[in-house]
Amino acid sequence: MSKIDDHIKNKIFHVISNTHWDREWRFPFQRNRQMLVDMIDKTIEILEKNPDYRTFHLDSQSIVITDYLEIKPHMKERFTKLVKDKRLLIGPWFILPEQFQVGGENLIRNLLIGHKICKEHGGVSKIGYSPFSWGQISQLPQIYKEFGIELIMFYRGINSLESPKAEFIWEGADGTTALASRFSTMPRYNFYFYIYRPVVHNETPWDIEHPWNKGGVLFHFSDERLYNEDFFMAEYPDNYYPENIRPAVEDAINKQADDFTTPHVIWMEGHDSSGPNEKTVKIIKDIRAEFPGINVIHSTLEEYAEALSQTIDEDKASQVYGERRSAQYDFRSGNMYGYTTSARMYLKQRNFEVENFLQFYAEPFNSFAGVVGKDIKDKYLDIAWNMLVQNSAHDSIGGCSLDTVHEDMMSRYKQVNEISTGVFERACKFFISNIDHSGKLEKYAHADYPQFLTLFNPTAYTRNETVRLMIDIPDQAIAGSIRLINEKGESQSLSILESYDVEPVLEQMTNRPMYLKTRRYEVLATLTGLVPLGYTSFAVVPDSFPSNGS
Repeated sequence: MSKIDDHIKNKIFHVISNTHWDREWRFPFQRNRQMLVDMIDKTIEILEKNPDYRTFHLDSQSIVITDYLEIKPHMKERFTKLVKDKRLLIGPWFILPEQFQVGGENLIRNLLIGHKICKEHGGVSKIGYSPFSWGQISQLPQIYKEFGIELIMFYRGINSLESPKAEFIWEGADGTTALASRFSTMPRYNFYFYIYRPVVHNETPWDIEHPWNKGGVLFHFSDERLYNEDFFMAEYPDNYYPENIRPAVEDAINKQADDFTTPHVIWMEGHDSSGPNEKTVKIIKDIRAEFPGINVIHSTLEEYAEALSQTIDEDKASQVYGERRSAQYDFRSGNMYGYTTSARMYLKQRNFEVENFLQFYAEPFNSFAGVVGKDIKDKYLDIAWNMLVQNSAHDSIGGCSLDTVHEDMMSRYKQVNEISTGVFERACKFFISNIDHSGKLEKYAHADYPQFLTLFNPTAYTRNETVRLMIDIPDQAIAGSIRLINEKGESQSLSILESYDVEPVLEQMTNRPMYLKTRRYEVLATLTGLVPLGYTSFAVVPDSFPSNGS
């Protein structure tokens, strides 16, 4: 028996047809979406016409569904049927995030949105497929487990020193353990480079130059406006090199022969922005013919996960712990591109600001308003989270895309911030309109110009805070000083930094916009006894007003 025969004996080779689809990276979203639509159209065509082409994975994300169906809504029924039939596999993510450059809630919302979209279009693929992130957070096993996801697959942050075999056990920060896989050599595209390209294109993994005489129809603009656009293949050559099957398969098998602890070997076929090719079916048939003893199947990640769970000996598997940020060691691991952490720092800063305002102000205050009677049955926050999570895509928040991509991101941040500010303002207006100051506090306010300052404390404990405030009072007040008085009649410590006249606009639905003549005081105030999960009000008392109020 030859060495290859020994390596294929009792093994099952799972060919997984997939893509890695960056929504925006080398091209901005609207240009890239046109390529996406063409790719999904071709995928649907192949799956419907060729039952031997088992399935295709849309890279564990669901935003590609909404992007596609927004352009071709008439394709929804055909798309959904293929998902229900397990021919197209989608999710569980909404978009492919970089885990370390956004907040934890952002990642949870990513999975929640992804699950919702997938369920609306035929079902969720419950595989923790995360090879896109540059490293893996320590809570990922726990998060995946809560979503009913058992197998985690990644190769950035784990290497063959820590896990000599492809399969390992990962223990997260809270003690949750999960079966995980780092794939094998050339991890998420080993079949693509080792077998598919040699057989279909007569190319090695290292060939990146396209000969002019290779065939097909090349397309390129020559006019002065568009000449800088890429070349495209308008018509593909119909090539196939069966003589490369044996050496290609032998090369792949030899390079990963000792990688697996179970009989199940994973062969991933996808690459960046790649689509399906019907020739995959022929390649698999020809491999079987060339190697009579081989068991190679056109499989799915779900079938592979189930096979692993039934055959893995967890007691013999390597175990790793916590955050996964181990450096690349060989072709079984991946570069984590650490410089993306500081690339275009303005994106990270803006994400932090917008994410925090949405998460800690707009959403909770909107919920509080709903609890006390405000109608909050709307989609403002859904839209805001959707747009914010779009910016968490690894090549987007990582700052490694085209300038125009990051300009689009800043526009999304702007819109999320506008929605959040409006929702927060709406909630606060509702609270204020329902607060009655006629009790203890009103007696301290001016009879003709009663003004109150209300502070909301969303935390569960009493707070004493020194805050910077801009307090506007009617310009009829005699300039001098102001006081803040609590319900006990006690003045709060206050320092006036500056005061000046302003004329802010007054918006009102039942009248035209007007303006108010006011005196603005910029102050530092130390406010005590701010009640937990509620509000505390103070009377705003200027020095004095003219007795006639004029």
